[in-house]
Amino acid sequence: MKTRLLTSTYIVIALILAFVSRMLTPYIFDFVIGALAVIGAVEVGRVFERSRQFNNIYLVGTFPAVLFVGYVIAFNNTWFWQHYLFLIIGLVVFYFIICFLLTIILKKQTIREMNKYQIEEKTSVYALKKSVNTSIILIYPTVLFSALFIINHLFDLTISVDYVDVPLDYYFLLTVFLVTMITDSLAMVIGSLVKGPKLCPRISPNKTISGAVGGLIGGVLAAFVVYWLFSINSDFVETFNSIASLWTVAALGVFGSIISQCGDIFASYLKRRARVKDYGTIFPGHGGVMDRVDGLIFNAGFVLIYILILL
Repeated sequence: MKTRLLTSTYIVIALILAFVSRMLTPYIFDFVIGALAVIGAVEVGRVFERSRQFNNIYLVGTFPAVLFVGYVIAFNNTWFWQHYLFLIIGLVVFYFIICFLLTIILKKQTIREMNKYQIEEKTSVYALKKSVNTSIILIYPTVLFSALFIINHLFDLTISVDYVDVPLDYYFLLTVFLVTMITDSLAMVIGSLVKGPKLCPRISPNKTISGAVGGLIGGVLAAFVVYWLFSINSDFVETFNSIASLWTVAALGVFGSIISQCGDIFASYLKRRARVKDYGTIFPGHGGVMDRVDGLIFNAGFVLIYILILL
């Protein structure tokens, strides 16, 4: 417990520094997101392999960097949001083809790999399965990670040019992080104190219904706390009220909390299927990157979609 608390302190301090640095330039925050995306993607790739869902770990690890560079190019050329979808789909298809071709071309290496894991099927079939698994990991977690990247550059999107003088980007980023973190913390505390019926015992035995409700309440409170902090800025209040209302704040809290908990459960499902406790060991007492951001990236995806609807 002492190690876990100490690591939590370091994580919070690092997060605060990342948000403070964003006042100077958004690129430091980009670097943090990018690094986490690379590590997280590799962690998921290894968990997939433990489940005998083989993938190309090298392609998985390079995809976040390539995707984020594509985003920067898009920002500088003022692409419309539909173009980002084409970029994502195009890169995923390209990586699928590359993975398939590499698996076929490097036939000797592929056969050694298949023999190692006692896989008896045609090389082409194995290549197809490997390419599909690789493509899935490109979407989860990398594309979800990229939602944070896009929110961080909200004013580089053509849909947000009218609000460039108002810190909407900062508001939504902070909402994503605080709602997720408070949801996770209160769910653990309330669940430990109240206990009661399990939420999903076959996937995550430690999660309880009381913890989920406590996390939901915490997420809603967190959303209103963030709004209250930004409401000090009268320009923010005026702009926010022109495109949304307090119901939006409540929705960001309610759905953000629910979706982040669903992301946590989904990550637990992948780990249980692979029979591993954690995704990694980079954070002592906490596990890997994906053990910390499993709910965060799901919430980021939800908030980005919500932003597109609002603006």
